[in-house]
Amino acid sequence: MDDIFIATLASSYFDKSPMCLAYFGRDRLIGFANSNFARTFGFDPASDRPSTLAAILGQEPGGRIDALEASVMAGQTVSFSLAVSPPATGPTEVSGFLIPHADRAGTVVGYMASIEDVTDRQQALDILLRREKFVTSLLDAAVDGILTIDARGVIQSVNRACCQMFGFDEIELVGAPIAMLMPASHQHRHAGYVDNYMSSGRAKIIGTGREVLAQRKDGSVVPIHLSVGEMRFGDEVTFIGIARDVSDRHAAEERARFLTNHDPLTGLLTRRAFLEQCDREMAVRLPSGDMAHVVFSFDVDQFREINEGLGYHIGDGVLKAIVARFAEVLPRDSVLCRVGADEFAALARFPNRIAAEDIADQVHARLLSPIYVDRQLVLVRMSIGAAVYDPSIKRVEELLTKAELALQTVQHQGGNGVCFYTPEMALAASRRTLLTMHLAHAVQRNELNVVFQPIIEAKSGRVAGAEALLRWSHTNLGAVSPAEFIPIAEDSGLIVSITDWVLEAVADQVDRWHGEGVQCGRVFMNVSGQQFLRGRLTTRLAELMKEKPHLAGLIGIEITEQAAVRDLKATVQAISELASISVETAIDDFGTGYSSLSYVQQLPITKLKIDRMFVDGVPHNRKNSALVRAVVGMAHGLGLTVVAEGVETLAQRDFLTDVGCDLLQGYLFSQPVPPKTLVILIGDQPDSWKSSPRIGSMVPAE
Repeated sequence: MDDIFIATLASSYFDKSPMCLAYFGRDRLIGFANSNFARTFGFDPASDRPSTLAAILGQEPGGRIDALEASVMAGQTVSFSLAVSPPATGPTEVSGFLIPHADRAGTVVGYMASIEDVTDRQQALDILLRREKFVTSLLDAAVDGILTIDARGVIQSVNRACCQMFGFDEIELVGAPIAMLMPASHQHRHAGYVDNYMSSGRAKIIGTGREVLAQRKDGSVVPIHLSVGEMRFGDEVTFIGIARDVSDRHAAEERARFLTNHDPLTGLLTRRAFLEQCDREMAVRLPSGDMAHVVFSFDVDQFREINEGLGYHIGDGVLKAIVARFAEVLPRDSVLCRVGADEFAALARFPNRIAAEDIADQVHARLLSPIYVDRQLVLVRMSIGAAVYDPSIKRVEELLTKAELALQTVQHQGGNGVCFYTPEMALAASRRTLLTMHLAHAVQRNELNVVFQPIIEAKSGRVAGAEALLRWSHTNLGAVSPAEFIPIAEDSGLIVSITDWVLEAVADQVDRWHGEGVQCGRVFMNVSGQQFLRGRLTTRLAELMKEKPHLAGLIGIEITEQAAVRDLKATVQAISELASISVETAIDDFGTGYSSLSYVQQLPITKLKIDRMFVDGVPHNRKNSALVRAVVGMAHGLGLTVVAEGVETLAQRDFLTDVGCDLLQGYLFSQPVPPKTLVILIGDQPDSWKSSPRIGSMVPAE
């Protein structure tokens, strides 16, 4: 080739090349630059001012370009990528080569710079790298496991959650077959799915998602929800799997199903599940023999006191202990359930009714044994009702209803016993229901009235006060005994509204007597425990006294011993509040409950009423006589006034007066009478009300 060809070729290359070309001599000053170089870096070829590559690219002396020039002048071709700042254009990313130029003797006399502006390309790469970093971070932040596999079933990538879910490191998964994450019995199915999809294009799982079983590194199998998508790059297919561990959800669903049919505390069946299971079992059991099938209904008496007095954790422990004792005594194939907070039921089989009654007594005796919970001794009282299957029973629910009626009978008799259903109980329950319905309207129908029984001063025989007693006379049912309707009122909650009515009725009557000049003394009213401790008794009485100021000092309240000690702190506060408005409080029926003056001495009361069951039989009953003497002596020691109830004979009157009873009350003096009759008795008190001359303290032998 001649020199002309070389010259024209060089000229064409310099002028048309997309690269930025420039020649620098031995002195490192630019000697030539093509148009791309001049345009890209703002270099003016016509300028007489000598320029170096470092100056043109905006690099300080001693920088990277100086080192590159030293290498190229030593005869090396060097490549580079730099971030530069040409004065004419600003920050620029460049890459290129410095090629040494030697003369015929091999001496380097300069170098050719071939440079490309890669700013746009670098920016795009930076964006791509940032996006990739963002996507990687996003995938690692995902709670679901995300992985990709190729058409061969080889794992290409996994996120952090996927590694955690299956217990592998990333290096163990990438490049491994997806089958390693499947139980052995499912691996062949996956290969079949992929082959079918690759050949037909029809997929069963892509885009839909389903629950499948997966296998962890430790060999354990876990249920996962798997969604699969696909990506295509030309003819290549990549599958994307999103896996979510649903074992917690399965466990929660299983727990929810369990709790639907079971009590969370004891693990026993719920009432509905109990009835369903019993109906199924009875359908199988009944044709198989003559066994007696019995449904029991259990209720823990006064369980509320255990919870409130000892704490709910103690109450829960007591319930668990009771369930354990059921299992000890009842037949092994018995079905148990928890009906309510402290109520249970059971279906059991026995050879006959007698065997069932024996077992019921054994269960009751076992349940009465002391229970220790968290170092706390708890004594439990239990009421048990039972009903024996007969051919008239169609469903177990009917049998349970009868057992619950028997349970109610036990409770109405004081509780802590065992009772088997009889047809009469259904009649009694019907009457209770009827009375409850009518009692709810008794106030509006003016069916209630108050009568008064005088309280007599033992020594003088004078009327010292009276007790107001409620009576109910129904239009069709006639007179209903207080012993029958008062418990119904308390159980149904009607006692609160009825007591409010009694308060107003007594207040009106006492106010009228005061206006008429009748000296009847203090009138006492009976108040239920729930009304006394949780009602607005003090507030209501204060309102009545504001309306009728003369009531001050003429009203008294009687509460039973059991109600008083149920919550001593609340009782003390209530009695103190009543005393602040001149309302006196007396303990009624003393001796029938806890029978301990250690409770009474904590209460700011003034009167103690000895129950009629202790008065009955004196003075001839040695034990009752001794008890009455003891109670009177201790009560006087505490500064309390003693009232004896149920006085019916002269001998009782004289004995009670002799041992120091302050006040007497009973049919010997008067039965409860209307207000007008009581006024007559106050004005004309019989001489028989006065005690006989002192008879001494001798008590006849039994």
